[in-house]
Amino acid sequence: MRRADLFAAFLCLLPAAGLAQSLSDGTAIRADDARRLAEYHAAAGEALLDAFSGGSQADLAVLADVLRGDPLPSDQARAVMSGDWSCRTIKMGRLLPITVYQPFRCRIGADGSLEKLTGSQRTKGQVHRDGDRLVYLGTGFIAGDTPPAYADLPPSPDASGPQRVPEIGVVEMIDENRGRVMFPDPYLESRFNILALGR
Repeated sequence: MRRADLFAAFLCLLPAAGLAQSLSDGTAIRADDARRLAEYHAAAGEALLDAFSGGSQADLAVLADVLRGDPLPSDQARAVMSGDWSCRTIKMGRLLPITVYQPFRCRIGADGSLEKLTGSQRTKGQVHRDGDRLVYLGTGFIAGDTPPAYADLPPSPDASGPQRVPEIGVVEMIDENRGRVMFPDPYLESRFNILALGR
């Protein structure tokens, strides 16, 4: 076989551009999202240091309450997470130490779909099983836009339109009335985001 043919055959074995691996349920994720997920604890640590070094007492009290509690095992979490939620975004690191937004509305479907329904910055996607944890893959977008699904986003976030970005987060449910989705190294503004769920 010619060298050029061998090279072409080798290229066929490589994953599609921008996709590096799959979650344990077989869902493909982008190379940069795999990196962000792998750096989850580093991003959380840096963001928490920023938050506690310069955040207000009121914002830090909200953050401490959101982080309180051990997450349920993934099977139990999936059983309690569907329904309507009050959801509050907390952004930490980079531009500001910590910013706590007012509550908005979110919904999680019985099929694992998740959508932030109000506010100017939205997200829409799906919760997947990845071993013993739950991982959210979605698209961040601006209110009024119709976002493509995570799998349909172009390889470069900059090519997908204004603030249409892939989002990846770890989903933790504390009980049937409290949960959180934690986004390591988001594309816009901050080092770590939390979407706090309550009802």
